[in-house]
Amino acid sequence: MRIGHCSQVASRSVVLPLSLFVFIFVCQGLSAQDPEITTVELVHGYITATDLPDGFDVDDQHIVLQPLTGFRLKGAKSDASDDSLRRELRPGAYVSVLGKTKHKKHIADVVVFRPDWNEQISGLGPVNAVLEADKEHEFRADGFTIRVPASAETSFRGEVHSLNDVGAGTWLHYKGKLDSHGVLVAAAADFMSMKPGKPVEVVNGLDDYKLPFFPPDFARHLDGRMKPGRLKSWRTVPADQALDDRLQRIGTRLIPPFQRSLADDDPRKIPFLFYAVDDDDMRTFICAPRGGLIFYPRFQIERMKNDDQLAAALAMPIAMVLQRQGIGKEMKQWPAVRDQLSTLALYATIPYFGAFPLDMLGALPDHRIATRIEEQVGRIAISLVADAGYDPWQAPEAFKLLGARRSTNGVWTVKHTHLSEYALSILNLEYRPAATSETKDAE
Repeated sequence: MRIGHCSQVASRSVVLPLSLFVFIFVCQGLSAQDPEITTVELVHGYITATDLPDGFDVDDQHIVLQPLTGFRLKGAKSDASDDSLRRELRPGAYVSVLGKTKHKKHIADVVVFRPDWNEQISGLGPVNAVLEADKEHEFRADGFTIRVPASAETSFRGEVHSLNDVGAGTWLHYKGKLDSHGVLVAAAADFMSMKPGKPVEVVNGLDDYKLPFFPPDFARHLDGRMKPGRLKSWRTVPADQALDDRLQRIGTRLIPPFQRSLADDDPRKIPFLFYAVDDDDMRTFICAPRGGLIFYPRFQIERMKNDDQLAAALAMPIAMVLQRQGIGKEMKQWPAVRDQLSTLALYATIPYFGAFPLDMLGALPDHRIATRIEEQVGRIAISLVADAGYDPWQAPEAFKLLGARRSTNGVWTVKHTHLSEYALSILNLEYRPAATSETKDAE
């Protein structure tokens, strides 16, 4: 009953029963405290935390579940609730929540899932490993485990003539869907061998060049120095043997087996080296792709809480260097991947590139390209972490810490970034617990 209606009744000059006065009073009180609430979209995005059965978080918004909260897939033919989707409430799932806000609480009426596990995925990247499979060929490429069944449409270029020839220097352009175990089953797979070429001139004569660097002398405890750009001043590279040993140990372990097994004189070999830099103003890593030099701000390294998180941080520049190596004239002659070149070519336009916060890419007119690169690099980094035996589920927290901002009073603000949320989605799709995969198979 509306307040206005109650007020009109109460204002009439007539004698009313006491019970009616009580009813009017209660009506007015309830209406004032609990105004009419309509169902709206409360939030949409990746689930970042769960507190089941009570609720879950989407970014910083907490959503309260009700016993009658409904669940359905986006685009489903029926609006009927599918309660089996309740178990998909896990970090990394992308949802749209319809509901109402009551007493500052966001209450879900319906949770709509984006069916990421049923989406067609396509991409381009180097093959970093050949995986063992019982009957079908499986490869690690572009951050995915990709299975190429006999039914897939395959093609081969350059020095690759069959699936058995796939090895170091092979690139894969793929299209397919993820199965319940997080393996991308390719419907089409185009393989091509790439040779490291000369620096690629892409924009206004800008090409690759050497990074000014003098390594530290650990024996004599003499600091080194590096210059992050032509217009920047020199930065100190500390002669900290313990720190250097940790960086080389973790970083080397992240390098794909294909790379580590190459002979030192093989032009495809990338001599990765990892160094800390004493510079509180250096917000992100810097890598010189041609030489494999990777520099990280020391304060960022020290903010990582364990080796798993540091592995995720170091895997980012490794992923970028691996992706950039194959860009050359041969790539331009591959018609099937021309739609991807606008993204990949950006690796060759930036001599010393840092992924956080993608400052240089942020200036691009099309922000989708920057987002695409960030997601691709993050996805490959997670696969490198997992292949090296580190915990990939530590990657989102590492990406959050790397994207944190420090205020003028020195206080750090740490919250989810697009990359940390995307990392959760990749983990949810590709690195789900075995029990979840078995449940999906049973369906």
